[in-house]
Amino acid sequence: MTAILLAALALAPAQPAGDKHDEQNPLFKRLLDPGLEVTSDMKVKFPAPAMADGLTGAQQKAVIKTVIGDDYSYEQFTHDSVVAPQVVKIRDIKPADPKAPPRGVDVWFIVYGDFKQLEDDKFLDRLVGAGKAGGGGGKGGPLEKADLAKRKIEIKMGDEKREGYGTVEFDFLEKVRLKATGHAMWSRNGESVVAAAEVDPRFRDDKEFPNQWRSITTDGGKKVGDPSPWGGAAMYMKVTKLSEPAGALFIEQHIVFAEPTGWFDGANLLRSKLPFALQDNVRTMRKEFKKK
Repeated sequence: MTAILLAALALAPAQPAGDKHDEQNPLFKRLLDPGLEVTSDMKVKFPAPAMADGLTGAQQKAVIKTVIGDDYSYEQFTHDSVVAPQVVKIRDIKPADPKAPPRGVDVWFIVYGDFKQLEDDKFLDRLVGAGKAGGGGGKGGPLEKADLAKRKIEIKMGDEKREGYGTVEFDFLEKVRLKATGHAMWSRNGESVVAAAEVDPRFRDDKEFPNQWRSITTDGGKKVGDPSPWGGAAMYMKVTKLSEPAGALFIEQHIVFAEPTGWFDGANLLRSKLPFALQDNVRTMRKEFKKK
């Protein structure tokens, strides 16, 4: 799921520093309240960032201790290592549509690197490759202005530096092939970056860039099933500079998506496989932040 966020994020170039993310980033603000529309009569509010801006070093440390609870020590969680732990929580969201119940995934971890790297388009491109949690391969690219105009979608003058549209296609947990058109917005101030993205519902039944899923079977060779419409998915990521340890960045990702029952045929693969896929994702991202 992270792939959709990062793919769309890479299409929105770095923008000048702002102050408040909810003023600079309407999509992020909408995910917090009123929330993501997963069905015509149900919205799911995203949790607010655990790490607020403007905190002292001591307050940041207190937030981290709250996040990790008894799972890890502060020293373990903040250790400068590719294999340092991360905290992952998978939530069932109720009430739910029995045909496509919504799930929540929350991830918190530390990376070490230069905060200014997030202004580099090439670095963001590398993160796209690193961010395909649970994915296999993958492809995609930006939508052209003509593509947007054809659908009467307009990016306001001056917003091109913080908004983008793009397509992505990848295999999720080797069981589902997802194809989606994402809409992303991002904002930056002196101490944090917030990137928000959604699978744009306007492309659900689009002829060229549809939002859809296909089942993958491996009996007698890899086979991909017929497409089915898909929607109700969004996410945001916040990267915050920490006062200490030196060079540490606190990253949190919050994801909500509808999981059609046909994805895994009732098997609880999210809890059994997704944490390991996210672990690989986090370690790869840490390596990218270390590259010069």
